[in-house]
Amino acid sequence: MARIFNRLRKQGLGTLRALRFFSGCLPALGCASAITIEFDYTYDTNDWFEVGERKAILEQVASLYETILTDTLLRIDPADFPGSTWTVSVRNPQTGNTVSLPNFVVPDDTIVVFAGARELGGTVRGQAGNAGWSGSGFSSWFSRIRARGGNPGADYSSADAELITDYAPHVGFLSFDITTDYNYSTTQNLSGTDYVSVALHELGHVLGIGICDSWDNLINSGQFTGPASLRAAGVMPAVQSGNGHFDQSVTNKPAFGSFATPHGSSTPVLMRPSLTTSGGLLTVLTDLDLAALVDIGWQVEPPLGPTYPSLGPAGTQINWPSSSFRSYVVEKSTDLDFGSATTVAFDGDGSVQSWTDPSPPSGRCFYRMTDTAYPAPAAVTLPAPAMLAAAGDDEIRTETVAPRWVEGCECGGH
Repeated sequence: MARIFNRLRKQGLGTLRALRFFSGCLPALGCASAITIEFDYTYDTNDWFEVGERKAILEQVASLYETILTDTLLRIDPADFPGSTWTVSVRNPQTGNTVSLPNFVVPDDTIVVFAGARELGGTVRGQAGNAGWSGSGFSSWFSRIRARGGNPGADYSSADAELITDYAPHVGFLSFDITTDYNYSTTQNLSGTDYVSVALHELGHVLGIGICDSWDNLINSGQFTGPASLRAAGVMPAVQSGNGHFDQSVTNKPAFGSFATPHGSSTPVLMRPSLTTSGGLLTVLTDLDLAALVDIGWQVEPPLGPTYPSLGPAGTQINWPSSSFRSYVVEKSTDLDFGSATTVAFDGDGSVQSWTDPSPPSGRCFYRMTDTAYPAPAAVTLPAPAMLAAAGDDEIRTETVAPRWVEGCECGGH
């Protein structure tokens, strides 16, 4: 049933939880992820990912991001834009050299990540980044590459990089260090370096933290000024010199519950340069890490996931895992007419929040819960990109964008 209502929410209808109305369980229909992180193991020629559960766990890590990111990313295919070409330049994850991929096709709602492993040196456990590209075509072609459809805040050339407020990636890479002794548990911190944590961290870079223009544009005097991150941290969090991470001095924040780390537990921030652990738990995404994704332009909509410790006239309680960049409303009605329902609103704070009905009725009662972005998205008028003319009024030109990556992440600090 949760999947059914999650689908309704992604269709813009809010998330409905009607209690004491359904008797029995409906079959799960499933819910397609808004984006897909598609790993390409072409360059894993030493078959590092064929050992044990490395590939399966990496896919499990990616699925966490896939369930919370709801952006639209349109297909990139030069065949759809007559007269257009491009060549993707991406780091070979096994050698560190750059490889060129002429007229590479990226499917709808997909980010292609080339995965591999090599010796990274020292205490570096992972490395990741995005692809560069060079292309030729009309303005509509470059708009598709940069913004992928519904992300106008990303639709600016390198000359106007200071205007970029969004990020719409297409191709990236991810390297693991082959000399590291990894812990492959998906539930707890054991001896060695936690593979789950390294994978979560490096995919955070692929998704733009530390490497995209919308991240750079929010850094001022060594602090990250994104409004969602400010709300999550209580202060503007410091960034590492070089700006690829939050600074190591940023203190613990509430965890986003995953991989057996309870939601709201105080855990180290994932996107710091050196990962640490707490209490035997895996280091996972925190509320601040997710807020950073919001600030660089992602639509982050965690599943609502309420639970009901008690339900009935003797007492009704609803719990839910909150995020500080979301707000929540509980509505109560005795006849499903929510137009005149009793309403209680909450601002998320990263904890597991709770509401207890102070006066549950003795007869039937229905509860509805919705969540929205906090603060509510404001109407922002962006300067118009300079190149949006139709092909007939346009000229073919060329553009080149350099790849970016974080040189190394010391993910073994425990």
